[in-house]
Amino acid sequence: MLKAGALYFAIVMAFFIAIITASLIMLAAHFRTSYLKEVRYARLLNNLNSGIGYVLADQDTSKPKLAVDLFKNQSDSVLLERKNWGVYNLAVVKSHILGDTISKVFFTGIKTDKDPDVLYLSDEDRPLSVSGNTRLTGDAALPKAGIKQSYAEGKPYTGDKKLIDGKNTSSKRTLKGLNSNMVKEIQARFKPAVKPLQVLNVSKLSVSFKDSTRTFKLLPGSKIDSELEGNIILVSDTSVTISATAKLNHIQIYAHSVAVESGFKGNCQIFARDSVVVGENVRFDYPSVVGVLRTIGTANQPSVTFGKGLQFNGIVFTYEEKRSAMQTLISLSKESHLNGEVYSTGLIKVQKGVSIAGKVSCNRFIMQTPVTLYENFLIDVVFNRKARSKYYLSAGLFEGQAKEKEVLQWLR
Repeated sequence: MLKAGALYFAIVMAFFIAIITASLIMLAAHFRTSYLKEVRYARLLNNLNSGIGYVLADQDTSKPKLAVDLFKNQSDSVLLERKNWGVYNLAVVKSHILGDTISKVFFTGIKTDKDPDVLYLSDEDRPLSVSGNTRLTGDAALPKAGIKQSYAEGKPYTGDKKLIDGKNTSSKRTLKGLNSNMVKEIQARFKPAVKPLQVLNVSKLSVSFKDSTRTFKLLPGSKIDSELEGNIILVSDTSVTISATAKLNHIQIYAHSVAVESGFKGNCQIFARDSVVVGENVRFDYPSVVGVLRTIGTANQPSVTFGKGLQFNGIVFTYEEKRSAMQTLISLSKESHLNGEVYSTGLIKVQKGVSIAGKVSCNRFIMQTPVTLYENFLIDVVFNRKARSKYYLSAGLFEGQAKEKEVLQWLR
């Protein structure tokens, strides 16, 4: 009986020892798997950051998709995808090892810390006149006729005695150009689609930039009042209205003409062939874009018109290939505040109280007062390059700027 009890005890002990041993083996295997997974993730993350660094350093964007073997060992590679999203460059970086993949998507922008210019005014053999409390802070390229104080609206000039708080150089007859490839890509969006597009008929839609772009057609006279975010393009061959209640984030809009209702707030890129008219008290968040590109042969004056109380963060531009009699026009109403860049291949019309933190480029200014219309006059306006954030990044739209890039915004 004693021997049988001892045998039973030995079997039970062996059973428990087997369970404990098996548990330890399984635990060790689990920790090893977790450790290897952690090591692999760290390696993936390191490769991803290397891929992002490659995108920011590489100036050759001729290949939209590129596989890069980072260390020439056939085991650490990243897939880079790059394309223009409006006037900004969009990049997708994917790092993969075995069956694991991580990715990042982001806009890149051009550093502007080495561009101190606040103003570029083409030389049309006439000076720039300043009156009232006009303040120009930053370097300026002006006509050879220079800049002078003037008496206007019953007021003398009361600003800085130096007239310009910065260096003054001579401008040329024309502005520095725009990126021709980017301009052509934008203009191509106005052409009829090869395949029929789906008509926009949703109240809310969000598309990740890691997925394929969704392009929708807008019916004539459409009013956008939806909540749209991300990788979305809207196209119309007629006029479009953006409702004050619309919620837009990062989308692109292409139309013959666009009207933005008063009170709208959002972030988008708007491109038109004829005109963009923006109501009062509208806010565009960074990085927004409003651009009008003239179609060759049109008789109308392409224009961008902003109502009073504007808050704009980003880029406003007009473009025509050759200077015409009816040059393109950007019109800024009183109490308008812009942070970024304003570029017109024609005229910029301003009213008193306009302030621009950044850079302004045009052929000629028009100053609108209740009584008179002045040419190449600035009265009670502020252009201040130093007031723009040092973290502001420009777009690849402008020629002749530095090529050093940084991440402008992380996307989903």
